Amino acid sequence: MSEVSLMIPVESFHLEALYKEGRSPETAVLCHPHPLYGGDMDNPVISTLMKPMWKQGWGTLRFNFRGVGGSGGEYAEGEGEVEDLLAVVSYLADHGAPSIIHLAGYSFGAWIAMKAIHKGLQAGSLILVSPPLDHLPFRGLELPAMPSLITLGDRDGFCAVSSLMDWLDSQPSAEAFTEVKLLSGCDHFYRRHEETLSLRVAEFLESRFRPNAS
Repeated sequence: MSEVSLMIPVESFHLEALYKEGRSPETAVLCHPHPLYGGDMDNPVISTLMKPMWKQGWGTLRFNFRGVGGSGGEYAEGEGEVEDLLAVVSYLADHGAPSIIHLAGYSFGAWIAMKAIHKGLQAGSLILVSPPLDHLPFRGLELPAMPSLITLGDRDGFCAVSSLMDWLDSQPSAEAFTEVKLLSGCDHFYRRHEETLSLRVAEFLESRFRPNAS
């Protein structure tokens, strides 16, 4: 089944989205990188993340934050973008979509996912791809008690490995449910490392969740 186009209401405008129904009662919502620097739902890393999710039997929903592509509104410093994510999750619930929502965010999208969880959004799991700890304020955002994966290249210019480790050290309880995968020779953009990223995500999903092959 291919992705279908959606227009999801939020405030006085709509968000452009693509949804693919899964074989299981679970859907992953994917958040793209920074809107002001060319980030959108067609980002190659977002596309890479979806493949192991489909293999797992999950549905996926990727969307453009406000002011991006066919989405209305304007960039709102991260606060409005959190409302976008909350609206997307509410839309899924209101339209009878699978009951378990998983979150995945790349770069800016990882920050938005964390901010939404801080506001009380519940999820079945969390995937943070290159959270930009050196460029956006993650202070006060604690990893939730749910299966979580963080991937980071050891040449990332937006999050040093030491910054990630310091952040994790500040919340020692996260060790019980968080996996960290470092990609050697990889920078923030994952060029030529897409396959490795896909494999690491697939390993995480297979170890934490039973695939649905029906």
